[in-house]
Amino acid sequence: MIRPKQISLFGIPRTARSTIRIRFNSSSATPPKPRSRGTKWAQRGAITAGIITGLWVCDDKLNASAVTRSLKTAYIGLLCTLDYKINFSPSKADQIEALHERVASRLKWVIDTNQGLYLKLGQALGLQAALLPKPYREAFGHVFDRAPAVSYDEVIGVFQKDLSINPLDVFQTFSEEPLASASIAQVHKATLHPKIGGEGKVVAVKVQKPAIEKQMEWDLFSYRALMWVSEKLFDMPNCLLTSMPNSAKYVSSQMRLETSFRNEANNARRCSELLAQTPELRDDVYVPKVYGEAEGCIESDRIMVMEWVDGCRLNDRQQLEKWNLDLRETMDLAISTMSAMTFSWGFIHCDPHPGNILVRPHPTKKGKPQIVLIDHGLYISLPREFREDYCTLWRSLFVLDVPKIETIARKWGIALDANMFASAILLRPFQVNKGKKQKEKVPEKSQYEQQVELKERMKKMLENEQLIPRELIFLTRCQRMMQANNQLLGSPSSRVNLTARWASTGYTNSLTGSRSLNSVGISTWLKDRLDAFIFKCTLGIVDLVFWFTLKKQRFLPKEKGGWEDKLQKQFEAMAKEEFGIEIDDTVFLG
Repeated sequence: MIRPKQISLFGIPRTARSTIRIRFNSSSATPPKPRSRGTKWAQRGAITAGIITGLWVCDDKLNASAVTRSLKTAYIGLLCTLDYKINFSPSKADQIEALHERVASRLKWVIDTNQGLYLKLGQALGLQAALLPKPYREAFGHVFDRAPAVSYDEVIGVFQKDLSINPLDVFQTFSEEPLASASIAQVHKATLHPKIGGEGKVVAVKVQKPAIEKQMEWDLFSYRALMWVSEKLFDMPNCLLTSMPNSAKYVSSQMRLETSFRNEANNARRCSELLAQTPELRDDVYVPKVYGEAEGCIESDRIMVMEWVDGCRLNDRQQLEKWNLDLRETMDLAISTMSAMTFSWGFIHCDPHPGNILVRPHPTKKGKPQIVLIDHGLYISLPREFREDYCTLWRSLFVLDVPKIETIARKWGIALDANMFASAILLRPFQVNKGKKQKEKVPEKSQYEQQVELKERMKKMLENEQLIPRELIFLTRCQRMMQANNQLLGSPSSRVNLTARWASTGYTNSLTGSRSLNSVGISTWLKDRLDAFIFKCTLGIVDLVFWFTLKKQRFLPKEKGGWEDKLQKQFEAMAKEEFGIEIDDTVFLG
């Protein structure tokens, strides 16, 4: 019998390999000592820390810390959610104030740390802080302050990335230090080349901060996620959280538009065109010229060039008096401008804080003021049907047409009695229903009970959230800002009456067809005349009371507060009595 040959591997016969293995096993060499569990965990920890550090560095250098910012937000959101779920209960009613303080402090930390779009989102929340507990009002009060600026090197980087040029390639001069800095952008002063705007034409160059482009989608995703969690876990109407139905998506879309300077330039041009078509305002309200590609200048989504205009803030009473400009004329112009946008144009500047409405002595009318509108990033357009309803509502309030007021409220999904609805629209106490309520004495409630009851009442009031026009919230915000501007100047203007007159004009223009006796019949014709009479009488009475208040202020120095201050106090008292809401909106006065 023939035995098979021994198979070799790497040239070593099988028998030889067995011998080697035996000799190795029987040698005196000791095998390697196994690692301890602690050593393994230390090595794993070091590897994990290295990976996290590497990711953090990449996120910081390449992605403007967008992921890190979102993780901070997620952490704070989870912490606040757990805190409320655990500690907002009847058994801890005496600790509710401390709970609000903790949560407000955390939200403030996120906004202050992340900056950028978080300041914009913080401003959106801050403008609703009037309805929130005191700790939130204090936490969000700072978000309207000046934002930190970025370096000149970063500004050059934006020019190079968007246009492949340096600032001095297109401008004769360009200030390295910004003259103003906001959450999204900063403004530099420059002069145009003669071929563009004439010799030494001074312009304002608005440059977006470079991190915004990388952070925007992450920040907006974090915002939408927080709103969704808040709505689902706490059973709060979405419009109460961020002031409008489907608000998270709507705010996100508005933020995207606001970061597009091409969109802002188009808004400014359209506003200027509409002013030119409004005889009452076109000489007294000015929109600085935008220099773009059509003028042989530069433009991009992150760079905008505008005419430089010197002026003071709308609320700078000292400077206005120094220029000998009449405060009432100045404020009347500002209110008329916002009213024309609302009731005539249907195209509204939605950020009318004092820094965006400048005043200067009129270039051609000696001793008269001229309003200058800047920062056109946030506009809304009103659908025709809504604008007609809004005009009708304002006019109906002054002719005491209660059925019409209630019809519009129901159409907008708001279950509110006519008196409270009217007061909320006008931002002043207003009675259209004269029926008196019997006041019942109720036992004092804990903070927990008050806040639970408030939530339920607000949910009931907003009986069909999806019907609430999102434009209504922006309009109310604009009205409150203009009321605050009036307050800061000592309430020289009769805001409600002036707005009502523009609303009446808008109502008349919205009517289709003839309103003659032959066209509408005797009944409708007589009602039109009666409504017009009541409207004029109501305005006359309010004007008389307003005049009396101004005289009282003038001749009684001890009398503190102007017309708007008194209206605001009465409105706050009404809100507390009707809803238990303690309104404190001093944030609008900043």
